[in-house]
Amino acid sequence: MRSPRLRDVVLLLAGALVLSACGSVTSGTPIAIPSVSDRSSLSAGAASSENNEVPRVTNPKNLRGVDPCQMLTQAQLRELGASLEGKPDQAPWGETLCRWVDDIRVTVAPDTKRRGLAEVYARKKSFNSFQTSSVAGYPAVRADFGAIRCNLNVGVANDQLLLIQYSNNVSRKPEHKDTCVFAERIAAEVLKNLPAGG
Repeated sequence: MRSPRLRDVVLLLAGALVLSACGSVTSGTPIAIPSVSDRSSLSAGAASSENNEVPRVTNPKNLRGVDPCQMLTQAQLRELGASLEGKPDQAPWGETLCRWVDDIRVTVAPDTKRRGLAEVYARKKSFNSFQTSSVAGYPAVRADFGAIRCNLNVGVANDQLLLIQYSNNVSRKPEHKDTCVFAERIAAEVLKNLPAGG
């Protein structure tokens, strides 16, 4: 029969082994679960990262107070092969746009009420296609583009955006085929006519 002293030693050793096994599971640096304020900071960090993605405009133009139907001259419209008669309409964000419809369809829409190109980057995941570009040194984004249509967003100031929508209705001219290249050509013409920003 084992002595009480031997039994106590065996029990102490068994207990030490159990504690040692548990200790190996919990060893290391504990992971803290972020508090509500921490999660808010993380969200703010993500938004900041998104803002860092948006290119800055170094030579701003000003769209405010400019009639969109006057953003392309008659000579430019002829050169582009567009209709000479522009028709004003209202953009979803409440500003006036202008549309020229013939063999090709051209829409020029200023956006001075929102966040400039940052507005487009914030909705990046909602577009079927998204591709960064530039027009005459101004940052741009091609969005929801394809063989027939291109939406071109040009940052003309850090808080102003020029949207060019181009679609080829029935034109067979080679220059009208590549929708985004031609939209960029239209945007370059508009940029020539815009006053410098403040």
